[in-house]
Amino acid sequence: MKHVYTSRYISSTALLLGTSLAFPLSATAEPLKAPTLVITASPLARTTSELAQPVTIINKDEISRSGASTLGQLLGDKPGVTQSSFARGASRPVIRGLDNSRVRIQENGLGAHDVSAISEDHGVPLDPSTAERVEIIRGPAALRYGSEAIGGLVSVINNRIPDNAPEGGFAAELETNTTTIDSGLLGKGAVDIGEGPFVFHLDAFARSADDYSTPQGTQANSAAEANGMSLGASYLLPNGHIGAAVTQYDSDYRVPGAGAAASGLAIDLEQTRYTATAQFDDLDGFITGVRGDIGYSDYTHDEVSRIAGTIGSRFDNEEWESRIEVLHRPIGAVEGAWGLQTSNRELSATGEGGELIAPSSRDSFAAFLFEEWKVNPALRLQVSGRIEQVELEGLGTTPPTLEGVTLPGQELADFGSRRSLDFTPVSGAAGLVYNLTDDLSVALNTQYVERAPDLLELFAKGPHEATETFEVGDPRLGKESAKSVDLSLRREAGDLTFEANLFYTAFSDFIFKSETGFVCGEEFDTCGIDGAPGVEDELTQIAYRQSDADFKGLELAANWSAFDLADGRVGFDGRFNFVRAKLDAGGNVPRIPPLRYGAGIYFENDNLFSRVSFLRAEEQDDVATNESRTNGFTDLRAEASYTFFLPQSDREIEFGLVGTNLLDDDIRNHVSFKKLEVLEPGASALFFIRAKL
Repeated sequence: MKHVYTSRYISSTALLLGTSLAFPLSATAEPLKAPTLVITASPLARTTSELAQPVTIINKDEISRSGASTLGQLLGDKPGVTQSSFARGASRPVIRGLDNSRVRIQENGLGAHDVSAISEDHGVPLDPSTAERVEIIRGPAALRYGSEAIGGLVSVINNRIPDNAPEGGFAAELETNTTTIDSGLLGKGAVDIGEGPFVFHLDAFARSADDYSTPQGTQANSAAEANGMSLGASYLLPNGHIGAAVTQYDSDYRVPGAGAAASGLAIDLEQTRYTATAQFDDLDGFITGVRGDIGYSDYTHDEVSRIAGTIGSRFDNEEWESRIEVLHRPIGAVEGAWGLQTSNRELSATGEGGELIAPSSRDSFAAFLFEEWKVNPALRLQVSGRIEQVELEGLGTTPPTLEGVTLPGQELADFGSRRSLDFTPVSGAAGLVYNLTDDLSVALNTQYVERAPDLLELFAKGPHEATETFEVGDPRLGKESAKSVDLSLRREAGDLTFEANLFYTAFSDFIFKSETGFVCGEEFDTCGIDGAPGVEDELTQIAYRQSDADFKGLELAANWSAFDLADGRVGFDGRFNFVRAKLDAGGNVPRIPPLRYGAGIYFENDNLFSRVSFLRAEEQDDVATNESRTNGFTDLRAEASYTFFLPQSDREIEFGLVGTNLLDDDIRNHVSFKKLEVLEPGASALFFIRAKL
């Protein structure tokens, strides 16, 4: 069997157009399903039904219909996933209540190489419009890519380094859209040229949006714009390819909120990314396949006051990452892969960013494996493991106390102590997949995962104006570990498809941001002291703490292609998810998303798709100390698209109209640090046109 890399773009039945559940169905009277191949959770060519991990897949059609400008916005309504929604240009996915350093975001197997995990106002330099598909792996199961995926993994997949030649030597796609709520515009295009052995790829996009409207009026300082371009080339071999790509991404977005709007706070972000891949399949001998990836990124962003015309902070991040993975020949009924991964990160900041964190570095080396034993035709066992060596270096500080014995700021901060810390995270997972029938399976996945603290968790030491916080890390933090169990039931063929995931994770030494209840000015000696010079800035003091914690939850999704109508099919879908997270020391984990549920009805045929649906988020009153409750909301949506197929060709043109928040409800995202000041967009319409040439 060829491994999954060569199967990356194997065709399968298209995902149901526009469904927020991402459950594939065909448009025939008797729907059949070819489950989509997943290339992230397993190095083998496996479908979603053959994996122990819960996986959600978003395909190109759904990405276009979303109109999303960030990955958080694209994925935020999926079961078990929400978004940080700090700004239009900065919104990371939050998986099962876990975010930042616990959710790895990557493109074609290599990390995003940004500073978005450091703070919620920092954007991810990956535009959803450039993705061919996005895979979400929920839970700490992606040991092939790093323990920073202890909460989950978001994998963006595209064709920037081509691994095959387009049919006829040429393929192109053009797309444009506009949104009413912010006069938003997007234009993008991609082209692949070459019949082999050389193949070239070029894609580019540009988007812009004004301040958006809410039910309470215009959200000041919420405009955003971004653009990017990528050029890639490959030399195709009979059994693989060698290729490289260079990508440029630029974004300029405003940060909403009263204080940020008053100063016209904006973030000017740019990244240059270089990647290379070599892949060889169908090799003779014990090693049957090899894939190597290497990437380097140079990232910079400035936090700018548009009113004063000054740069308050600058963050620079240079990062290398390399991976090599080899597949071995089956040993009896066991097949799998082994690999090595290295990375180096140099983070520095100046201005107010330098007050938040001094120059810091992270070096890591890891070895990992994935093995699968097909016990019998109905049962397979999947085992994975990873061991890492992580070294972090930065400038430490003495953390404040929460008990009130010593007020924060009255302790002397040890800014002069440069620390070098070493960690050796060891992780393992084992999963069983059992086929109850041809189209019904049950999966049990157990994991033990360790994670080293991140740079900010260890070395934060001051104010961060964009988030209006004063953050204090703790270089005494130890490794965080999680014991997790996932139980899944799936049916992925026929008129009725569904997936149910029940999970429980017990964290030891869980690292979290705790609001101390104090406010600060720009310096430590202003913290917790009324009337102290500079305290009028009222930055909320955040301290990084460790405590054992338990996360548990349930995710449900179902899709019923119910009956024929005219020349098409009528169907219904539904979803439900909740997560509860409590600290063993007492109280709730901060910023846990509320219970959500939704349903929809759709009609589809070969040309038309239409759907009406709603998503309901209940009130969140299971809050942490010093955290406020959040009201519930209902997001009513409607969409329709029509596809013209040009005669005697594979060319097609698609038109679509999508309405969101049609009730114009007040939507506040409990996960957002800006929820009290910033409303999510009100009623809006998206119109798009997409052409495949």
